[in-house]
Amino acid sequence: MVTRRGERAWPETEELDGIRVVRVPPVGPGRTGKYAMVPAAMRALTREPFDLLVVRGTRVLGLPGLLVARARGKPVVMQAEINGELSGEAFTWGTPLARRPLRNLLGLAVGARNLLLRDAEAFVAMSSVIRDEFLAAKVPEIRVHLIPHGVDTVRFRPASADEKTALRAGLAWPTAAMVVVYTGRLLRGKGLETLLFAFRQVAASEPAALLVLVGSGGGQALSVEEELRDMAAGPGLAGRVVFTGRVSNVSDFLRAADVFAFPSEFEALGLSLIEACACGLPAVASRTGGIVDVVEDGRSGLLVPPGDPAALAGALVRLLADEDLRAELGRRGREVARSRFDAAAATSRYRALFGELARGAAG
Repeated sequence: MVTRRGERAWPETEELDGIRVVRVPPVGPGRTGKYAMVPAAMRALTREPFDLLVVRGTRVLGLPGLLVARARGKPVVMQAEINGELSGEAFTWGTPLARRPLRNLLGLAVGARNLLLRDAEAFVAMSSVIRDEFLAAKVPEIRVHLIPHGVDTVRFRPASADEKTALRAGLAWPTAAMVVVYTGRLLRGKGLETLLFAFRQVAASEPAALLVLVGSGGGQALSVEEELRDMAAGPGLAGRVVFTGRVSNVSDFLRAADVFAFPSEFEALGLSLIEACACGLPAVASRTGGIVDVVEDGRSGLLVPPGDPAALAGALVRLLADEDLRAELGRRGREVARSRFDAAAATSRYRALFGELARGAAG
C-alpha cells in the first residue's frame, strides 16, 4: 500500500498485518499534501512489485495511477473516495467553483479526464449514488461493481441492558441522561453546526438530553472543532455537549448511547453510520449521498433534509421520547448492517474481483 506520511512519527515503510506499507512525502497534515505526494507516489509505484493497482480516490491519483499501471502492464481498479468525483461536484462543492461559468469550464475538464479514466478495468462504487455517477460518465456497466464498505458486526453489536449500564458508568455519563452521539471527524460538510443548532432546541424540551461528539478535527484543513466548542459554550448548550477528542473505543460510545445523529451535507456512504446501525442504535441522518443506502426512512432510522436544524431537532426529540420506536428502528438497523454491510462479505467480493482481474492480466 502506498500512502502519504501524514505524521512524522510514522515510519517510511513497515509491515502491517502482512501488508507492506510505503509512506511517501510530504510529511504532515494539510489539504495540499495529497497533491504534492503525486510525484513520490508514482516513483514508489514504479519500483514496488504489484499485480493489480487499486486507486483509492480518483480526483488526484486517478490519472497518475492509470499511467503507471499502463506502463507496467497491470490492471487498474478505480475506487471513488467520495461522491461527485466523476461528476465533478467533488471539485466544486462549497467553493467559488460551484458558480457559473467556472463550473462549466471545470465540467469540460472533468469530462476530458473521464475519457481517460474509463480505460480502467474496473470501477468500485461504495454506494448507489457513486455507481450512478460512474454510469453517467459512460463507464461500461460491466466494469462497475457496487461493493459497500463493511464493518465488523461482531465488534459493533448491540449491548445488553447490563452491558449498557456498565459502559455508561465507565464513560461517566449521568445515569438518567438521554444520550445523542455523533462519531467521526469534526469537519466542514459534516453538518455539525446544524446539529448544534438543532440540539439547542432539543435541550430546551428534553432536560436529560446530552450530546456527545466523538472525534476530532485537529490538524485538518476543514476542521470546525474550535467553532463547535465556541457554540457549545454558549446559551442553551453549556454543559450539554461533550467533546471526547480522538478515541480508540468508538464501539463503547455507540453501544452506550440512545440515538445516533449523522447530519452530513455531503456524504459518500458513512462508515460511522453503518457502525451505529450495527450496534442497534437508531439513527437520525441526512437524506443525501449514500446515506439513503443505509437508512430506510421510518424503518431503520429517520431521514431529514440536510442543513435543516428544525427537522433534525424534531426527529431527535421524537426518538428520545419513544423507547419502542428506538428499539424497533435499532433492530432493523442491525439487520441492514448485517445483510448489506458486513466486512467479511465485502472482503470476499473484493477478493473475487481482484483475483479475476489479476488472472485475466496474467492470461
